[in-house]
Amino acid sequence: MIRKRIETLVTEALESQGIEVHKVKIERPTTSSHGDYTTNVALVYGKKMGISPRDLAGSLTENLMRIPAPEIEKIEVAGPGFLNFFLTPTTLEQEVMQEQEKELVRKNENINIEFISTNPTGELHIGHARSAFYGDTLARVLTLAGANVTREFYINDSRDSNQINELGKTALGLGEQYKTPELEEKMRTLNVEGLSPKEAGVKLAGLVQASNRAFIENNLGVHFDVWYSEDAELRGAGVNEKMLALLKEHGVTYEKEGALWLKTSAYGDDEDRVVVRSDGTMTYFVADISYHQKKFERGFTTVIDVWGSDHHGHIKRMQAAGQILGWPKAPHGDTLQPIVFCAQMVSLKEDGVSKKMSKRAGNVILLRDLVEEFGIDIVRWFFNEKALSTQMTFDMALAREKSEKNPVYYVQYAHARIASIEEKTRLLTPHTRTTFLELMNIPSAHTLASRIIEFQEVITDIALTYNVNTLTVYATELASATNAFYRDVRIIENEQYDEGALLLARSAKKTLEEVLSTLGISAPGKM
Repeated sequence: MIRKRIETLVTEALESQGIEVHKVKIERPTTSSHGDYTTNVALVYGKKMGISPRDLAGSLTENLMRIPAPEIEKIEVAGPGFLNFFLTPTTLEQEVMQEQEKELVRKNENINIEFISTNPTGELHIGHARSAFYGDTLARVLTLAGANVTREFYINDSRDSNQINELGKTALGLGEQYKTPELEEKMRTLNVEGLSPKEAGVKLAGLVQASNRAFIENNLGVHFDVWYSEDAELRGAGVNEKMLALLKEHGVTYEKEGALWLKTSAYGDDEDRVVVRSDGTMTYFVADISYHQKKFERGFTTVIDVWGSDHHGHIKRMQAAGQILGWPKAPHGDTLQPIVFCAQMVSLKEDGVSKKMSKRAGNVILLRDLVEEFGIDIVRWFFNEKALSTQMTFDMALAREKSEKNPVYYVQYAHARIASIEEKTRLLTPHTRTTFLELMNIPSAHTLASRIIEFQEVITDIALTYNVNTLTVYATELASATNAFYRDVRIIENEQYDEGALLLARSAKKTLEEVLSTLGISAPGKM
């Protein structure tokens, strides 16, 4: 990749001046007039070395120009000491027109991503959407980055759990918990005569889980490789008891107030945690530890969990358990595992008023209803548009827009526009072929070419940082560059077309297809 090549060149130039290099960051400038790439290394290392950033930038430029680099046309020093790199038109042409070399930064890594994992007590609501689309998109990105990705759904269906028992009571008419019109509809098809609450709960949970699975696969377009049953894989196999014995062997448990505690505070947790209650029953924490231990035993080197916002307090205790049991640190970033992301709250905005969802208040908004009203493309984009760690508002008025105000429509229309032009040219004859070099004299064409080759860099960055929302930012910028090129360059004129301009437009269309596909969104040929 060109960016990696520039990073190497800058590192060599710094080292040639006796500077110990820790990290070189090569970025995309905000405007194309500042080049194709930029770096602030002169500001970072100038301050450390007590050298004027402008002076260091000047000497670095001199050193860089001495290193053979046919990819670079020129280097400019800008502002307080930024280095701006301009690629040669030949390099841009090679990167755009040929199959780009992929920087497989997660090549052959075995990565497990567990997400959604709703309780089998009811339908998916809008809060589950963030986990669903983040996890699915991240899995697609990591696959493009060369990883062997397993998407996993953990089914909380243990017959010993309180939720299954309460669900069973509701099924038997002995309780009201989890009751909704959707659940009542399922209950009418269920024969629970003579069953205990536990047995009835297991039976009803099976129906709920089957319904949710069908919705996830058929309506959300989310695929799971593994549907992991807590009841079958952990409880039924006696795995939790074995885990409890293993923790005792490690000498990290103790008894207090009739309960058994795990010394998680010695490994970074805020306090020690109960693993066996005073009544002799195991806490959910034991099953969580068992489940993650099994993931590492199955050969995964990276384990990623996408949880709800109410699980943030569970991260430290899980990573403490990992240290006790010797789970490996993550290959990238040297961080404790599991790597956990907590999806923050979601609210809907209608007529300028935000409405928060609350289970307690009974105003749960089902994800099914949102998808039916707005379509899966709109829903997937809007839920991936914000960083997972920030709260988001789903703007219903904007989602209904059929104009460039709607970001999904804007990006899809850019693709459809080029697809339409491509279709028209099938019936026309070429009248000229503007060379790529000539096209690069047009600012919007140069910007488009630069944006096209950025796609692989975006995939690399997300594969390392997990910032999935940057994919929607890139898609919007690519669509904007495509529209500007369409505005400035006449591809079809007088019933004839320009072959050179069409080739660049086709590359943009192909890249738009790829980025939309990675987001799980369609790329329509007509709109």
